[in-house]
Amino acid sequence: MSDFKEQFEQKLDNLLQSKNDNVVIPRKEKRAQWIAQLLRIEKEGPKTSYDYNMKNIFEILRLGDDDRLIWKRKGLETEFKFIVCFEEGHQAISVAHSAVGHGGEKKTFKGQKKWSNLTMQCCQMLISFCIECQEKKKRRIHKGLLVKPVRSETIFS
Repeated sequence: MSDFKEQFEQKLDNLLQSKNDNVVIPRKEKRAQWIAQLLRIEKEGPKTSYDYNMKNIFEILRLGDDDRLIWKRKGLETEFKFIVCFEEGHQAISVAHSAVGHGGEKKTFKGQKKWSNLTMQCCQMLISFCIECQEKKKRRIHKGLLVKPVRSETIFS
């Protein structure tokens, strides 16, 4: 299992390097920095344009002692979506994939409701490593038609 996780993370890293900065999948350290900046902004208020942008894009959801980074909600009644870091990507997608019954990348991507920064390509990569899905794809080799002779009592009957 850890070997698949390492392969997935390596492919994900290659994917993120091929894209510029338009995909936001931060590392744990970067997400911790963003959380620290948002906590500072809550205490002291925004001072720079970067602080204003951070305040308008992200917010912090406190779950017990844990602070989680989520996208800014329009209202308190709307659902929240977590910002999943690079190291948690495998876990998040595999949980969503098994929750939809190994139904494929589209069902996995649409079935998840908790995270928002992992793309369809990430789901496709993880499913390419899923053993159960690979077993489903295996096709049985059909043997040739079994020809049985037709028995008749007379010719051309």
